[in-house]
Amino acid sequence: MDSLIVIGNRKFAIGMKLAGIKRSFFMEDRKKILEIVKNNPKELIVTNVSIAEKVPELKEFKNVVIMPDDAKSFGSIDDLKELIKSVVGIEIEVV
Repeated sequence: MDSLIVIGNRKFAIGMKLAGIKRSFFMEDRKKILEIVKNNPKELIVTNVSIAEKVPELKEFKNVVIMPDDAKSFGSIDDLKELIKSVVGIEIEVV
């Protein structure tokens, strides 16, 4: 994987951008989302559940990771930290 691209709803994309992910985009156009994923097979693509529900084909791509829409979906804050660390590669402080 060369780098990371985040595609999500407004809140998710802005949160990831604030966490330091430069290529974090608010996008809901199904066609554009699939185009980005297909044109970037060596990039890790992170998206959230609400986008994955609109574009179910995303589950077919090995380079796509789907995260819950908000932290409340996790059993504990440690679960969220572990998922972020496994996706991003570094630990990010979650409060």
